[in-house]
Amino acid sequence: MAELPEIELLRQKLRRSILHKRIGVMRMQNAKGESLTDGAGMEDAALQGKAITDLHRYGQYLFLELDRKNILALQLGGELSGELERGSAQAAGEEEPRAALEIQINGQQRLRLQGTQLGNRLRLLDENSDVDFLTKLGPDPLMVHGEGLGVLREALSRRRSALRNILLDDGFAPGIGGIWADEILFQARLRPDRTATSLSEEERERFLEQIPKVLDRALRCQAKSNLLPKTFLTRHRADGHCPSCGGALEALSVGGKSALFCPVCQS
Repeated sequence: MAELPEIELLRQKLRRSILHKRIGVMRMQNAKGESLTDGAGMEDAALQGKAITDLHRYGQYLFLELDRKNILALQLGGELSGELERGSAQAAGEEEPRAALEIQINGQQRLRLQGTQLGNRLRLLDENSDVDFLTKLGPDPLMVHGEGLGVLREALSRRRSALRNILLDDGFAPGIGGIWADEILFQARLRPDRTATSLSEEERERFLEQIPKVLDRALRCQAKSNLLPKTFLTRHRADGHCPSCGGALEALSVGGKSALFCPVCQS
C-alpha cells in the first residue's frame, strides 16, 4: 500500500533515473494478465517518444512533464503503488498475473503501477485541461513546517469529525493513509476517534506538529518499519504491543476503517 512517504521515495528514485529519458510502449493488463486496449483512456501515440523533461509530486500525485508541453498526472496512494523496474514492458508477461499498468522508459526500464481502477488514476494535461481536482487538495503535509502549520490549523478549525478521518481526507492533507495516520495519532497521544472539536488548544498543537514530524521521520527511514525508532507504533503492528507501556494494542473502527491504537497511552 502506497502512502505519502513511499510516494515521495518513488519520486526521488524516478527523478534520479528517468529524467530526460523517453517514453516507449504503454501497456495495461487486468488481474488475469489480459492486455487491455486503451485501458488507460489514452492512446500510446499521446505518450510514445515523448521526453520526460521534469517531474514533481504534490500529495499522492506524480506529475511527469513531457517535452515541456503536456503533463502526465499519476494518482498513487491507497491500493495503487508504483515501482521502477529493469526490463521492458513485454517482459511483464513472465510474472504472476495482476492488474497493472506499465510504461516503458528508454526500452530499458519500466514504471510499473499496480492496483485497482488504474485507468481512472491517469490524466494527460495540457494548457486547456480542467485541473479543478487539484484545487480540492489540502496542503502537502511533507511541505508544511513551522509557520506553515497555520494552514493546517485553519483547516482543522473547520472540521468536526474524528481525527483519523480528518487525516485520511485529501482535502485536509493529501496522501496520508491508514498506517501513518495511526502513527501520527500515537505520537500525539490521541485516540483515533477523538473529534476535532473535543481537543484542547495544547492537544490541537500536538496533533498538528506530529503530522510533518512523523512523515519526515518515515521518509528518512525509507518508510521501512524496522528502521523506525523503537518508540514508533508502526514497528509494533505485528507483535501487537505498545512501545510505550507494553500493553496490548487494540483495533477500533473509525469511519468504517480499522485503526490501531493503545487504549492506555492515547486518550
